[in-house]
Amino acid sequence: MLRILLINEKPQFSTEIRQALLGGAYLLLELSASVAVVEEAAKWQADLIIIDCFSPSQALLQQLNLIDKAKLMFASSKDKKVISHIIKINVNNYVINGAEELTAQMAIAIAHYTQNKELQQRIALLEQQLADRKIIDKAKGLLMVKRQLSEADAYDTLRRQAMKQGLKLGEVARQILLMADVLG
Repeated sequence: MLRILLINEKPQFSTEIRQALLGGAYLLLELSASVAVVEEAAKWQADLIIIDCFSPSQALLQQLNLIDKAKLMFASSKDKKVISHIIKINVNNYVINGAEELTAQMAIAIAHYTQNKELQQRIALLEQQLADRKIIDKAKGLLMVKRQLSEADAYDTLRRQAMKQGLKLGEVARQILLMADVLG
């Protein structure tokens, strides 16, 4: 069941959002923007944050920036400066007025958030793999010099040690480089 946190600065419009969500498979918690939104989002374990405001305040934007969840904002502001701030805090979907297609907007916001999160994870993995590759190459070079091994034999030595210890190749390479640094 989708857990939705509704931050409400426009009670009249939020009534439309609330009605659009009725009957859906959602758990809904409604807060005013003056509440500690970050803490409530964490406590509630919200999957989606819906913000309903005329124009988001700087304080609200700062709080939203600290929340790593899918965010959907309904607002009246077409101010480019406001929209620029909203982009910086990773609001996944910004809708000017109207809750007619709320479920579609929610799906889009969650999809954007999920896609962004997956990309961040892939980037982190690739960065780690690149860092590991550099460490492995250094460890291979050290083994080649210290033990007079060919590149293939040095790599096999690292691989066998990794299997023996149940570690990743990069971790074993780090251990070897650390020990070489300690031993001089």
